[in-house]
Amino acid sequence: MTTVGERAVRLLGDSIRAAVWPTRGEDARWSRPHSRLLRPVPVLTGLYGVIVAIAVSGAVLNERMTGGLAFLALLPLAGALALAPRRPLDAWRIGTAWVVVLAFLLPPPPAPAPGLEVWGWLLWTPLLLLGAWGAPGRTTLGVAVVSGLAVVVLVVATPADVPLSELGLTLSVLAFPLGAGAALGARWDTRRALEVERRELAAAQAERGALAERARIAREMHDVVAHHMSMIAVRCETAPYRLGRLPAPARAELAEVATAAREALREMQGLLGVLRTGETERTPQPGLADIEPLLVEARSAGVELTWEIVEAEVPAPVGLTAFRIVAQGLANARQHAPGAPVHVAITDGLVVEIVNGRGTGPGTPGGGTGIPSMRERAEVHGGTLDAGPTADGFRLRAELPR
Repeated sequence: MTTVGERAVRLLGDSIRAAVWPTRGEDARWSRPHSRLLRPVPVLTGLYGVIVAIAVSGAVLNERMTGGLAFLALLPLAGALALAPRRPLDAWRIGTAWVVVLAFLLPPPPAPAPGLEVWGWLLWTPLLLLGAWGAPGRTTLGVAVVSGLAVVVLVVATPADVPLSELGLTLSVLAFPLGAGAALGARWDTRRALEVERRELAAAQAERGALAERARIAREMHDVVAHHMSMIAVRCETAPYRLGRLPAPARAELAEVATAAREALREMQGLLGVLRTGETERTPQPGLADIEPLLVEARSAGVELTWEIVEAEVPAPVGLTAFRIVAQGLANARQHAPGAPVHVAITDGLVVEIVNGRGTGPGTPGGGTGIPSMRERAEVHGGTLDAGPTADGFRLRAELPR
């Protein structure tokens, strides 16, 4: 059994290894979207590095290195800054290593110097910030530890005359960009996790809505079909008494049909028992003839509504589906475009079309299951449903086979 200390040492070692030499897939948290506004950022950061390098080499380092070598020595840091917005950890590795190398490559300043000169902070701080921001999980700890070790080397081991008292101050300054980058990265990951959870929740709600709608369709189809199956069974069972004497083969045939109808009805009821949730609706199911009263009621409730309905004889399940589509379409129009004029047309085809204009007030968001449930109903009968915005409103069109 490993102790707490052993686990801490192992975590620290893994963090440092991931920061310095990651395995494949460990260096991939920086998957932030790059919009058009962010495309110039690498150019801007690279330009910032070049400007700082020119200023530093002209004002500070050319006194210690001649022949333009100071500017050339700072170019790797400028290149790391250009790389940082796209590959922050790689840029941090390059920048940190080169800051340490420069401490041995450049001639030391003539007077006692801080652990890292101001120009060094100007070039290294953006790399520290973006490196901590882009480091995934435990790698952030590795970035902080390796950066701290680099500061220790700069203070203790370089040729420059750096007072040991500068170590604490330099480490304190180092903590600011590292802490800010880690906080930004954690905030980004939290927002991304919330967005993923929100999408999964929306998908789950849509799936639950579709399942509930399928169960409701199954129940309504059962209510309609069960009536006809019962009528078949009753007529077959009572035929010998209603029609007088029938040959024995005919009696046997009618008895078999009645038995098959009763068996089909029992199986359908068993299937409904699996799908049904909640209380069973006991009221008669609406149909095509009930659409106009529905529209009259909606108009009396304040909806600016017009309609054209061509009377047609359709099977009860198709009429029920047309009724449900009209009811859901009106509900959607009231919810998403309150105050908008609505027109409902039902042609002899059977084509159901609901068109609404722009609302006069702000709409309220829904659960996103209305249109999918209507499409499910249409597809049960082999029909289609299309819905989408128009130039001045919204249009829903369903084609149902008669």
